Amino acid sequence: MVRRTGAKLENSQIHARLIVLVGVLMAVTFVLMVVGLLFGLLFVSMPEDLSPLDSKIVDLLSTISVFLTGALSGLVSANGIKNTDKNKDGIPDVLE
Repeated sequence: MVRRTGAKLENSQIHARLIVLVGVLMAVTFVLMVVGLLFGLLFVSMPEDLSPLDSKIVDLLSTISVFLTGALSGLVSANGIKNTDKNKDGIPDVLE
């Protein structure tokens, strides 16, 4: 991102961009894991019994997916709660 004006970003703008970047990266990781897991379940032919290694990998992906879901929802909700506008003037109360 190139800024042409040369103006420096404020701390709140840097924080907002960092939150968006982290949220997008976590969401992309989550989507790729879900798509990969669904692809593996739907289109890859497997024997009736899963091997122990495959079972451990599926358990690990499941655990990571649950963690990413919780972390992503926590990230979104924590930043949405902080920047509330109680007096409805269009400026978050933190910035007033």
